[in-house]
Amino acid sequence: MPSAGDQPGWMPDPEQPGMLRWWNGLGWSDARKAPDEATQRAVTAAREAVQSSTVTPQQVARITAAKKVTEVVPGAVGTAARTAGAVNGAASGAVALGIAGLIFGLWGVVSLVGLIVSLRGLARSRRLARDGAKRTGFVGSLVGLILNVIGVIRWFPLLAELPDALQSFLNS
Repeated sequence: MPSAGDQPGWMPDPEQPGMLRWWNGLGWSDARKAPDEATQRAVTAAREAVQSSTVTPQQVARITAAKKVTEVVPGAVGTAARTAGAVNGAASGAVALGIAGLIFGLWGVVSLVGLIVSLRGLARSRRLARDGAKRTGFVGSLVGLILNVIGVIRWFPLLAELPDALQSFLNS
């Protein structure tokens, strides 16, 4: 007898032995048919397997539920990167910080932070590539790294003058 958790399909009719009845997953429909030879063999084999099995229907339900969770939530098994849309947010952030560092600067602080984010993006792109992702963000991380290195180098002359400026300020 099917239960509420069973998949829809043709099942042995409990009211008319020898007939098949459509089980919609929640209850019986009015559709009935006589089993063909292949269907009868499959039903008999399934019945024998269930009777001789040591696996309970509850165990099957738990395993099926766990499998569905790992299919829906790929990160549950550590392979989120295998999805075609894997995204490396650190790569985008590195490029944005590199551009902001070149425009605004703030004595190289923005570029320095961008440099750290770029390195993080490169590490993540390597991990995504290892997991088989198609989009790893390697190029974005590399562009961000270059922009941020330029941004940090751009501020070296000003940083070198900073001690002299502080000394003259303190002396005055």
